[in-house]
Amino acid sequence: MAETKGLVQKLKVNSGGATWLYVGPSPSNTAIFFISRGAGDTAVQASVKDDMVAAASAAMVARREIVAVHDVASSEVTTLRIDP
Repeated sequence: MAETKGLVQKLKVNSGGATWLYVGPSPSNTAIFFISRGAGDTAVQASVKDDMVAAASAAMVARREIVAVHDVASSEVTTLRIDP
């Protein structure tokens, strides 16, 4: 697993279930990640993904850095962390 640390510069929530996070030091220097809710997600999986989106949104407003954990070959966020 890889970790990418930075500020959430932009958050785009789509009604289709995917949320896009633009993470980086400035609005012009970001990496794009996504959190995707699918029809096959269990209630627990859907809740965890909703919580990650809420945490990313709160971090963006508060200008706190996040750590997006993702597979090396993927930009899908599997875990999101806000370090103290």
